[in-house]
Amino acid sequence: MVNNVLTVADFNAILDDYAGRTVSHTPVTLSTSNITGEETLSDGTPGNIKCYLMKTSQNFDFKEFGFMEQGDMVGLFKIADSVDVNDKVTVNSEVFRVKEKFDVPGVFDSSTDATLVYTVGNLFLIS
Repeated sequence: MVNNVLTVADFNAILDDYAGRTVSHTPVTLSTSNITGEETLSDGTPGNIKCYLMKTSQNFDFKEFGFMEQGDMVGLFKIADSVDVNDKVTVNSEVFRVKEKFDVPGVFDSSTDATLVYTVGNLFLIS
């Protein structure tokens, strides 16, 4: 049995009604050349989304597989907004790129049938 602690509707209501901030989200597509293997990032159509952003101090966190660099900002995004790695998030004319993302279920146990509630993105300032 799965005990939902936080549902998608709960999280969306928190962003929409209380803590959310409107930012510009630009989906980015990664393509690889069949001949040279060169990777190219192509920007899609930007749109406005609501998310929760937290500035972080830039340093390194130790993980079991080595040191991981913290980004300039961490964002909490709705699952429906489909924020993915390499996407751009523009906040107050500053452009951030999503370098890592984790989809978070709304339960505290390790159930495999848990519903994903929100996405956490590690954002790095690019301009």
